[in-house]
Amino acid sequence: MTEFPDIRFKKRTGFGTKNDWFEVVEDCKCPGGIVIPQGYITDFASVPRVLWGIFPPHGYMADAAVLHDYMYDYQVGADIWGEWQARKIADELFIIHCIRDNVPVWQSVLMYYTIRLLGRRWWVK
Repeated sequence: MTEFPDIRFKKRTGFGTKNDWFEVVEDCKCPGGIVIPQGYITDFASVPRVLWGIFPPHGYMADAAVLHDYMYDYQVGADIWGEWQARKIADELFIIHCIRDNVPVWQSVLMYYTIRLLGRRWWVK
């Protein structure tokens, strides 16, 4: 088992409608005791291709994005804190780890507020 931020991936082709999917190849222990399991599939940050020059989905924010995606996909903590608080924690962990991973503060803040504003529709899927 690896420990965050050392998440190990392999490119996954033929999954969904996009070509930029990645699969976690070894369980990864994350902050708060969250474990992203081997086999979890992610596209890192879900950024429209036209914005990749400003917000590269596979850049410094990749590890934060995978943790965030996992927390959203499985609604981690919703059974304990409720949906609103669990989603807020996922979003806050995203910005904390973006900044720790040297994502420029302005990018981290802009992504955080975008997620807070638009993320609910992904949380409820």
